[in-house]
Amino acid sequence: MFSYTEKTGTLAMIQGWNTRTISFERGRISYVAAGSRLPTMPDLLMRNGIVDRATLERAVNSAYTDAEIISLLQKDGTITPADVQHCQDQLLEISIYTLFLWRNCYFTFKAGELVKEGGVAVNIDSTHLIIEGTRRVDEWIEVSPVVPSVFMIFRKHLRPPHARIEPGLSDIFRLIDGQSDVVSIARSVGVTQFEAAKALFDLTQLGYIEAIPPNRVKVIELFNQAVESIYLKLVLFDYSRAALQFENQLNRFAVENKLKVRMSAGKILIGDTNTRISTTELVDLYKLFIGIQNNKFSKEFEPVVAQGLMEGLYRHTDPEMQALMRMYEFVEIEGLVLLEQMGTGLGRRVSR
Repeated sequence: MFSYTEKTGTLAMIQGWNTRTISFERGRISYVAAGSRLPTMPDLLMRNGIVDRATLERAVNSAYTDAEIISLLQKDGTITPADVQHCQDQLLEISIYTLFLWRNCYFTFKAGELVKEGGVAVNIDSTHLIIEGTRRVDEWIEVSPVVPSVFMIFRKHLRPPHARIEPGLSDIFRLIDGQSDVVSIARSVGVTQFEAAKALFDLTQLGYIEAIPPNRVKVIELFNQAVESIYLKLVLFDYSRAALQFENQLNRFAVENKLKVRMSAGKILIGDTNTRISTTELVDLYKLFIGIQNNKFSKEFEPVVAQGLMEGLYRHTDPEMQALMRMYEFVEIEGLVLLEQMGTGLGRRVSR
């Protein structure tokens, strides 16, 4: 509708605590923002191993916007148009195509008003978006009995078929370890979650792998540790009011999403062990809440505070919990890379 009438304005969509704003300029989508932070093009280039830290640092020092960084990297031959297209496909999946899986939401459209803050710039024709989004929904319906959630984990069969795996599936198959979910596998291979899910579906149908749900006990333990750590760090940073607000938001989020977890004075009083929703749904809700809070903290506090809220827990927990924190993005992937390799200085400069 927006493309045919060449509308300009912003579409706001709300599904519980999940929000998305999409700005249209003469029918083309130009900007997308969400309650939780969306990765930028430089983020995705680094996630996919297309550029390293030093190269990205040089580009950031010479450019201001993401578009300028991409242009600079293309001009010096560091990245190719194919690299850019690949990352754009991933960005569109994360920011827009997932909306086609929303079953219901509230929405408003404000004509003539453009919101270009706290998100990422995109450039896509609305008609193409609808066609591609519809196609993906149809294919998701096909794979969903095997891959009902992007948080499903897969393990290799003890007695797989003797037939050789097709080249297009071998990269995915090599990463099947009984611990990584669809999202982390897609990130490691450098493909979209949609492409990874289709490959996992094919491998399952061929008898090479089988799906297993995430470890419910570990997921709940991780979330409880994370929210208690955030509360404690806010108090230590002398943000007691923010800590109280965080606690209130957690309890309200739990009530509105039928979770049993409750916090009082910074401690979890009751967890979600007996909450009657699936483990993958728990992961989805936990990831949403932490993502929204991390995004809010990055806007309200200095980087040393925003990153420090999770840094301490990450550095002092066991390797299994660290892997879960990375997999469910309780800590920013790019922030970890930069923190471990060169300190916190570049983290906020890349994310413009």
